[in-house]
Amino acid sequence: MAGEGQLLRTAREEKGWSLLQAEEVTKIRVRYLEAMEAENYSILPGATYVRGFLRTYSKNLGLNPEEIVELYKANEPVFQPKIEPVLTIPRKRPVWVRPMIAVVVGLLAIGTVAGIAAMTKQKENTTASDYTPAPLPSAPKVEQPKSAGDASNAQSQTNSDSNQQSVPNAMAATTEGLKAQLVFTQPCWVVVNVDGKQALEGTNTQGTTKELTANEKIELVTVGNAGGISITLNGKAIPSLGASGQVVHNVVLTKDTLNQLSTQTPQTSVQPQ
Repeated sequence: MAGEGQLLRTAREEKGWSLLQAEEVTKIRVRYLEAMEAENYSILPGATYVRGFLRTYSKNLGLNPEEIVELYKANEPVFQPKIEPVLTIPRKRPVWVRPMIAVVVGLLAIGTVAGIAAMTKQKENTTASDYTPAPLPSAPKVEQPKSAGDASNAQSQTNSDSNQQSVPNAMAATTEGLKAQLVFTQPCWVVVNVDGKQALEGTNTQGTTKELTANEKIELVTVGNAGGISITLNGKAIPSLGASGQVVHNVVLTKDTLNQLSTQTPQTSVQPQ
């Protein structure tokens, strides 16, 4: 008598079905159909699934499902359950271990801080005991004049020294350099050299202010609108260079110009050189 697998294959071939067509009809995967026809049940999930698949397959092929299942039972293989290895559960630490560790760490930290504080205090006491302040310097002795004449001579000498110091200061004030301030009351085109180098060139709009500093000389090479510019030299006003629209050239400002400004009358103007 043929086995159930042979009966299933023969019935499928008689219907002219391929395994793929049988899969579409039975909704059982091809690999399981092949396993049942080959009676290789080891790849199926288990005995319960085998019986269910055999009934479904045989019923769709027109065979008696119970007859097919009985043939299967006669040669039913023994399924060996798969034994999984027993997992070893790691031992847990007692609940009191963590608090104990925290207490120990806290005690160590407190001991460390206390030791550092004691060492610092001891060092401060040692330093304080070894320190000896230096003696303060005594005030210098001032020799008093022996007589009224000596006091008068000393006062005269002091006044003389003050006068001698004021003379260089006055000379320094007059030789400290030149500072010119150009205030443009009208649009004016100018070319200015400072100590031989060009420092300013171009048209300046009304309300513009320019400040120039020199050691020896400030030269207004060209002033395109003599009436549109006001000049002060070291704080002293320079007389008007000319009328509005007048063009002047080579107006030179030096330290001699400062001396002249001290002696000139307000109506006197600076003449171009």
